[in-house]
Amino acid sequence: MQTQFIVALFSGLFVISNSVIAEECGRRSGDSVFVMDCVAERYKAADKELNEIYSEAMKSLSDEGKKKLEEAQKAWLKYRDASLTFITEVNRKTGSTGNFIIEDYRATLMRKRVAELKYVLNGPDAGPAEW
Repeated sequence: MQTQFIVALFSGLFVISNSVIAEECGRRSGDSVFVMDCVAERYKAADKELNEIYSEAMKSLSDEGKKKLEEAQKAWLKYRDASLTFITEVNRKTGSTGNFIIEDYRATLMRKRVAELKYVLNGPDAGPAEW
C-alpha cells in the first residue's frame, strides 16, 4: 500500500513537473530527447550559477563566515546526494518517466540551492525566497 502511494505521488509529480518542463523548455514536450537536453541545460546553468555564488561569497566573507558557508555547503551536498539516491530508487523501474523525474529533480535541487544562497547572502535585495 505504501509503495503504491509513493508511486502514485511521484507519478502525479511527474505530470506537474513535465508540464513545468514543457513550459520552460518550449512546447516540444513530446520530444523526450529535447526535453531531457533542456533539463540537463537547466542543471548546468544552475550548477554554474551556484559555483559562481559560492566563489564570490568565499571571497567576501570573514574567515568565520567562510567556515560556516563551507560547513553548510558540505551538509547540503550530503542532503542532495541522499535525496537523489532516494528518488532514483523510487523511480528505478519506471523507465523514461523516472528518468524525467530524476533529472528534473536534480535540476530543481540545484536551482533551490542557488535561491537559498542568494537570499542568505543578499537578503531582501535578492527578491523573495522561492523554495
